Amino acid sequence: MALAKQSANSGTFGRRGVDASPRVRPASVRKPTVSGRPEARTAEAAAQAADAIARDVGTAASRGKAYAYACLSGATTFLAVLFILSGVESRFFQSGPMLFLLAIPVLPTLALALYIPTVVLSDLARLLSIPRGWSDIGIGFVLGLGVGIAYAVTAADAKSLATAVAITAGGIVGGWAFWRAQGYPGLSRAGRDAAEIAYHKIK
Repeated sequence: MALAKQSANSGTFGRRGVDASPRVRPASVRKPTVSGRPEARTAEAAAQAADAIARDVGTAASRGKAYAYACLSGATTFLAVLFILSGVESRFFQSGPMLFLLAIPVLPTLALALYIPTVVLSDLARLLSIPRGWSDIGIGFVLGLGVGIAYAVTAADAKSLATAVAITAGGIVGGWAFWRAQGYPGLSRAGRDAAEIAYHKIK
């Protein structure tokens, strides 16, 4: 009887039984990720759009501050150069306190009027691949020269040429001030440090 039992099990060496079959691991079902869900994709797209808008707003605010700084620097340079060239004989200085009262509405109006030409010239310089710095100063020079020529042609002032030169100088300094306020884009770190050291020495 033992031999019969042994012969019955002799064909099942290494197996648990005649009808035993190897275990098959069930295929793992991949759970959908968060990014694969429609609502998750919508939320992710909305977050990316919000980040892009925030970056654009930050860039616009930075450029706005730089433009205001450039306008103030240009106006200050204009008055300084005009005083050097014409002294107190210019009607700008003969007006006395009225000069400052007139500057309150005139400067913002002039800044707004020159903003669109500044953007157009900036886009043109970018298309022509003109390096930053040169383009900023060049734009200030072109705008200052244009305003200076317009003033010299229309003003009945004996010192109109000196005023035109002062306006052009203000435009050049304004363009450089915009470039500085933006962090000297286009220069390496060493170049930015050197430009800032030169600015403080000149100042």
